[in-house]
Order: sequence, then C-alpha cells, then structure tokens
Amino acid sequence: MNRSAAGLNRIGLTIVGLLLLAGGGAALARALGVWGQAAAREPLLTDGLRTLPDTYGWFWYAVAVGAVLVTLLALAWLLAQSRSEKLGGLSLDDRSGGSTKVSAAALTSAVEEDVAAHPGVEKARARLLGSRRHPRLVMTVAYGIRADPAELRGEVVPAAVARLRNALDRETLPTVVRLRLVDAPEHRTPV
Repeated sequence: MNRSAAGLNRIGLTIVGLLLLAGGGAALARALGVWGQAAAREPLLTDGLRTLPDTYGWFWYAVAVGAVLVTLLALAWLLAQSRSEKLGGLSLDDRSGGSTKVSAAALTSAVEEDVAAHPGVEKARARLLGSRRHPRLVMTVAYGIRADPAELRGEVVPAAVARLRNALDRETLPTVVRLRLVDAPEHRTPV
C-alpha cells in the first residue's frame, strides 16, 4: 500500500470512528438524562419513524440500494488494501523490436549484493515500485560503525543505482535510499 492510500485510510477511519463515538455519546447522554428526564423517558424512534416503512412502499427498496452501495464501497476498500506498488518485473526492449522480461527480484538482488559487498554494510534491501513505464527504486542500507555513511551516500549507492539504470537502459531512475546505523555483530555482547 502506498503512503497516500495509508493516509486516506487513517483519515477515513478517524472520521468513521469520530462519527460512531459522537452517536454513541449522544445516545448515552440522552439515556442518562443530560437533555432532561422527559427526553430520557421517550422512545428513540418516534411514532412517525416507526410507521415510515408501512407508509411508503419505496422505503425497503431504498434500504436495499443503500446496503448494496455500502457493500460495494467496502469491497472497493478491501481491494485497495491488497494493491501494492511493488513491481513483479520489467520488459527491456531492444533496438531490433524484441523484448526481454526481467523479474524485479533479479534486478533488486543484484543491487543489494552490489551494495552489501562494501565493507561495513550489514544488509541492503531494495524494492522496485511504481509502474513498468515509471519504476522507482526504494533501498534501505543497514551499515555498521566500520562503514563511512558519506561514502555510502556519495559513491557506493549511486554507483550501484547507475549500474541498474544502465542495465534497464534508462536515463533516470528515481531512487530513495534510507541509511540505518546498526550494531555490528562483532560488537554485541551475549547476555
């Protein structure tokens, strides 16, 4: 799931939660007599509301249409949760008109191995996201105290990304790199 979808999820769920909380709070306040004892003793549904389905024949049709709409919205939301920006692979077109399909896992593992071979790098993880026409690389590099972060950021990672970009025959490849300092295994003490 991408960040904008996650943000929309948080906003939508917050709004639904606040509406439910407000409705429950209003019903509880009414039952406790906050708006007077007369309101607390009256039924929540008035006689007019209770006889509405009998009075209007279209009422149950409207309820059915509303239920179907809510169900369709819920299904669309569930499908949106399962979507991922992660690419499965790319097609590399050659000049003779043919194309070669390369899995994203093969491409990212090559970049990971390239960066992880640098001294002090504990682990590198890369993912290709976006679309086949507009891929982008997201990479996390966990390094120990022996690694120079300036060298990682300025030379090692850009060189690995440049090799990937050349392999993909692309002029640009938007890249996000996260550098993370971790304890090296040789410096950990067993407890």
